[in-house]
Amino acid sequence: MRGELIEGRYRLEERLGEGGMGEVWSALDVRMMRPVAAKLVRTVPGMDASQVERRFTHEVRSAANLPHHHTVTVHDCGETVLAGRRLLYLVMELLDGSTLAQLFRDPRPVPWYDIANWAGQIAAALSAAHGRGIVHRDVKPGNVMLTGAGVIKVLDFGLAKILAETLRVSDLTVTGTAMGTFAYMSPEQCRGDSAIDHRADLYSLGCLLYEGLAGRPPFTSAEPYALLYRQVHEQPRPLPAGRAPVGLTDLVMHLLAKDPAHRPPDAATVVRETDRLLAGYRQPPYQPPVTAPDGAAEVARMRAEAEREIAELRERASRDAMAARAAAQRDAAAKREEADALFEETRAKAVQAARAFETDLAKRREQSELDLAARQAKAQKRLAEIEHRAEQLSLEAEKLRTAAEYGARRTVEIAQRRAEDIVAGAYAEADRIRGASDGGPVEPPGRWAAVEEVMEELRRERGDAEDGMQQQR
Repeated sequence: MRGELIEGRYRLEERLGEGGMGEVWSALDVRMMRPVAAKLVRTVPGMDASQVERRFTHEVRSAANLPHHHTVTVHDCGETVLAGRRLLYLVMELLDGSTLAQLFRDPRPVPWYDIANWAGQIAAALSAAHGRGIVHRDVKPGNVMLTGAGVIKVLDFGLAKILAETLRVSDLTVTGTAMGTFAYMSPEQCRGDSAIDHRADLYSLGCLLYEGLAGRPPFTSAEPYALLYRQVHEQPRPLPAGRAPVGLTDLVMHLLAKDPAHRPPDAATVVRETDRLLAGYRQPPYQPPVTAPDGAAEVARMRAEAEREIAELRERASRDAMAARAAAQRDAAAKREEADALFEETRAKAVQAARAFETDLAKRREQSELDLAARQAKAQKRLAEIEHRAEQLSLEAEKLRTAAEYGARRTVEIAQRRAEDIVAGAYAEADRIRGASDGGPVEPPGRWAAVEEVMEELRRERGDAEDGMQQQR
């Protein structure tokens, strides 16, 4: 998407990173001619676009108006379409520096006082947000940046909340679904509790500090559901001895309490505690000088120097061992995270393929039902036409049969009348011939032959009429 323009104003230049919520790009505001950072947030298909944009804009505006030194200045937000995908965009100041996730991957351990200093700045930003009713929900090393000036900036206020609530509104998740980054999620988030307050951010801050001191988060697992279980039910292992003052390790374990009521009451308490720890570090307690005789003083000085050198050697060896151990742990954690990411990607693709298959199957089933209904309707229509035609043919046949019977009867009646006329004529002729034989002249023989021919013709006509009537029946 390099070179694409967002809303005709922000030209994308280089992709700076990618995470679960989307991508971050360096961009140029062509109207103000200033460099900015653009975060592109992927939305869930099927969600109401206008409702999502309204919620996104509301949450981002609330977070953008945080008047605090340790939050990021937001310039613009909205919705756009890039490369055929609907995206929510957030334009903010472009920071120079590194995220704590990048710093924690360095094999060299971060000094405890730097971690305490960062914790105080993060807690200050959280305190300002909590005071406005804004809960971050996704505090993690990747969402905290250390600028080149040494100032902590907390990123992505409001984004986790808008994504969580929008998914619930669109019925794509319900109570019981975890939202956030598993390695830094509070137990109440892991359980999917609906009532999440500011103390969830304090637990996530404890996970961040634990990783900074131990080289890994308090709980890790290659299986996401196993990681969720450990966050809810297991206690973290103690931090390495000597890694930080007892006050700091106690604060971290206090933040990691499973019950929100057992954590610090608010982020301001964390700020005060880190300030107290750092003040104690900057102003070590006063040690009065030890008085001794001259020779004894020299021996004491040499002994003290030797003990200091031994302590320095031990501390250096301890630091080297801890650095090696931290490097190994970070490497293992990185590989586990890579495996987790691959597992999540594979599962997401499988879910996507299953959904695509189900959608295609539903379309095919719907089309088959439509085709079957069309064929049934066509067959019923054809059957009705055939029945109608058969009824018409039956009526026509009945008419023809009636007409044929009537014609046959007429033919028989006519033939009978003709036969009767011929018979009557024949009897009359016979009487005449008989009278002639008694004394009158005798008719010629051909006269009887003519009578026989007429009788034969009548018989044929009567037979034809009876055959026609039989065929009609």
